Amino acid sequence: MAAIAGWSLIAMAVLAGFAYGYAFQQTYVPDDAAATLENLKNGAVLLRLCIFAFFLVLILDVVVAWALYFFFELHNKTGALLMAYLRLVYAALLGASLMNLISVMPISNGSAEQISTLFEQFLATWSAGLIVFAVHLFILGRLMWQLSAIPKLVSSLTLLAAFSYFLVHSAALLWSGFEKIQGQVEAILSLPMALGELGFAVYLIWFSRTKAS
Repeated sequence: MAAIAGWSLIAMAVLAGFAYGYAFQQTYVPDDAAATLENLKNGAVLLRLCIFAFFLVLILDVVVAWALYFFFELHNKTGALLMAYLRLVYAALLGASLMNLISVMPISNGSAEQISTLFEQFLATWSAGLIVFAVHLFILGRLMWQLSAIPKLVSSLTLLAAFSYFLVHSAALLWSGFEKIQGQVEAILSLPMALGELGFAVYLIWFSRTKAS
């Protein structure tokens, strides 16, 4: 279970980095519907790759939820079950948000405003999902903290990532002017947000190899 979860988390980081960090950013231009439409016309394949990569992330989220449940089940079954269910809820919200991107494809030559609205709805739904994801990370961090075998640094990074995700995406949904500073806030918190799960992934892979030997 540790190996499955660890390698799945690494794969998710790579796929999400491509999907959102590159493909999505090359297509969607905030507050510029015309530029978004132009990018879409010139790079429709890139959006398809973005959607496909996000779909793989969704599948891996389900795999990770399953693997982590069995990893923590003997320690705290109730906490492990809640942690896994929250990740599945997040995966469902990610799937719902992807429907907006899929809806863009048939109307790629349509209204720039309509297309830009679909991109904005994708971001809003995904952002709501990431609040659920933050709660999942918090429970995961608590489960990790309770296990003496897991280094406290790794547990702390996961809890810090949970706080960062919750802060950024709660503000994005509830604070109307947050988009003006969202880029700066995400730049500051991007490191703890990334290190939270990646640090745990590295530990899980190391743990699996230690047990195997």
